[in-house]
Amino acid sequence: MNYKTEEEFLDKVEKCLKKNGCKTWREVIPDQCKNWEKPYKVDLILQRDDFGFIGVEGKNLNTLRSGSIISKAIDQIKTKYENKTYFKGNIINKWCIAVPNKTLSENKNAHNEIIYFIKNFIKHRYNISFLELNENPNWKWKPYVIIDALTKNSLYFKK
Repeated sequence: MNYKTEEEFLDKVEKCLKKNGCKTWREVIPDQCKNWEKPYKVDLILQRDDFGFIGVEGKNLNTLRSGSIISKAIDQIKTKYENKTYFKGNIINKWCIAVPNKTLSENKNAHNEIIYFIKNFIKHRYNISFLELNENPNWKWKPYVIIDALTKNSLYFKK
């Protein structure tokens, strides 16, 4: 599905996470940045008792030529967010990039290869996960979120 804005996409992700027992916060300012004139703001933080806190940097892509947008998300996580604390001292150990993956390719095989490449590249090079929102209306579940799909450490958020 194509989204007009990053906010619209993250609204859908957040709604799905809340339906699956997560607490969520948007535009979270790290503890160290609270008194800054223009503080850093993490797009989304989610929390559930069984896995703790996860930080998410969302980006809205509309073409496969959006590599610089993924690069910007990596830079934001690595230089601004990852080394900070949140909610009065909590460290976030898992960080994700979330993009509306339907925009990456209309060809299903190409799409899967692109997603596989992006996930493995950012995970192995930067230790950043990939958050996917699956909205396939033909799927037996309603929309769901998955982090690190098809790995032994996958986190599924579906009923």
